[in-house]
Amino acid sequence: MIERGYVAPGSFVVASDSHSNMYGALGALGTPIVRTDAAAVWATGEFWWQVPRTIQVVFEGKLSEGVSGKDVIITLCGLYNHDEALNAAVEFSGPGVASLPMDARLSISNMSTEWGPIVGWFPVDEVTIRYLRRTRDRLLEQGIERFTEADLEGWSTNPPQPDPGAEYSARIELDLSQVTPHVSGPDTVQTMQSVTEIEKKRVAIHKAYLVSCVNSRIDDLEAAAWVLCGKKVAPGVKLYVGAASAWTQQEAEERGVWQALLVAGAIPLPPSCGPCIGLGTGLLEKGEVGISATNRNFKGRMGSREAQCYLASPEVVAASAIAGYITGPRQFQDREPARHYEEFATNGRTAERVEILPGFPERVEGRIV
Repeated sequence: MIERGYVAPGSFVVASDSHSNMYGALGALGTPIVRTDAAAVWATGEFWWQVPRTIQVVFEGKLSEGVSGKDVIITLCGLYNHDEALNAAVEFSGPGVASLPMDARLSISNMSTEWGPIVGWFPVDEVTIRYLRRTRDRLLEQGIERFTEADLEGWSTNPPQPDPGAEYSARIELDLSQVTPHVSGPDTVQTMQSVTEIEKKRVAIHKAYLVSCVNSRIDDLEAAAWVLCGKKVAPGVKLYVGAASAWTQQEAEERGVWQALLVAGAIPLPPSCGPCIGLGTGLLEKGEVGISATNRNFKGRMGSREAQCYLASPEVVAASAIAGYITGPRQFQDREPARHYEEFATNGRTAERVEILPGFPERVEGRIV
């Protein structure tokens, strides 16, 4: 959707993929729908969506070298793990946004789904326009034009933005300079540990993964390749790598990135969801521990329910595959970002009342996954 130019700033994009929040990185309102809803959209050309509350996430400062967008969203999931952002639209803002490259924004928006929001929106700025221009140039080489130079100019001079005096249900503040590499898990994104902390425990791993839509883009693969350069995957560890798309793998091959991963001992998989959704080769087996650059790690997601899975950035995954236990590519000072969450009054507004159709229960309880 993104690399083929179907997502544009200010557009409303729905898809039957739970990580459609990812489209928010380009200033679009991206949100997931179930497959039956998708069928209804195709059949009727219409879509009904209840507007959620909005939470403003203000980024201050900038990330330190070696810290990624994946570390930012892992930190948000771990710091605010009591449903603060559940079913909300999250708007990322603040001076720190400008320092985030597009790859970081895509990772944050994509994995915001695991945090609880149904929208993870970034403002449109120079970073967005540069990315869209490169996308347009690549598509033009294929004889495809999804948007014009005039569109780019329009998004640049008149970007979609919040209304003056926009109201928010809550505000979260995060100093990016205080974020360090972290891991989620095991088996939940609500628990996080700094890499500095967990590497002291020498948590042994059996499998490592560089796959899926959240962290197998060219920048991710290249970052992992630099960590692996001149080294080999540890004995007893299997490192699986699958590009986010065929185009991504082609570019990785042209740059020599793909070959560097394979020389280090990575096992190639075709571009697809693969192990991230528990399909194909390399699934976690009973008693095994895995570390993955994917976006979900609940029990049974990537194989046996009697396995454990941690989530981390591509660099941490690569470093762990070399060491045989969870670790990072370099040493970081252990620091925890401060939690800052403030709720606001609704000014007397109440939630929209929705009529429950006959035959449908008002409330459903029980385990979901």
